[in-house]
Amino acid sequence: MEREAMMTVIQESGGTDFRLVCDGCGNAVEHLGVNLHNWELAWSFVKRHGWIGDRSRRGPHGCPRCTVRAARTID
Repeated sequence: MEREAMMTVIQESGGTDFRLVCDGCGNAVEHLGVNLHNWELAWSFVKRHGWIGDRSRRGPHGCPRCTVRAARTID
């Protein structure tokens, strides 16, 4: 069985910007801090677009592509 993809929140240099990178496929959502200003708004945004997981910055989180792929292997 394929493991669920994990997401990592990476703080960019300067400390005002951050991005999410999927450990499962490398998919990234960049410039979240610049555009949405904080983790709570960023999580609300990505969750509406198919990301799953824990609300904390530490995760785990799964991107839509890896979530669909994991569901197919379970079926």
